[in-house]
Amino acid sequence: MAGNGGSVNLVVFPQHHGAPIYGATAYLKFNTQSNPGALTNYDKTVVGESGEAHIHVNGMRCGEYFIYCVGYDSTINMPVRGGIPYSFSTQSGEIDVHVPVTE
Repeated sequence: MAGNGGSVNLVVFPQHHGAPIYGATAYLKFNTQSNPGALTNYDKTVVGESGEAHIHVNGMRCGEYFIYCVGYDSTINMPVRGGIPYSFSTQSGEIDVHVPVTE
């Protein structure tokens, strides 16, 4: 069952048209492949470092997630957002997840 308390570290890479988004925030909803709507409906929020193009989401269990990212694309001076369903069965290690975002 998806959620906190596992040995998998997700490294989430928000990307706008393939370009990295620095300092974004990742929102995770556990045990679903659907967007839950409002950001307050997500189970976990992880704020990325301002100078990093990825967000570390540590200590997750295998299962199904909906991962949503919100950030700012300084090349177009606009906020960007977007999400994807994601699932994994790995019990430990690190997994890179690329999340496309748009205006």
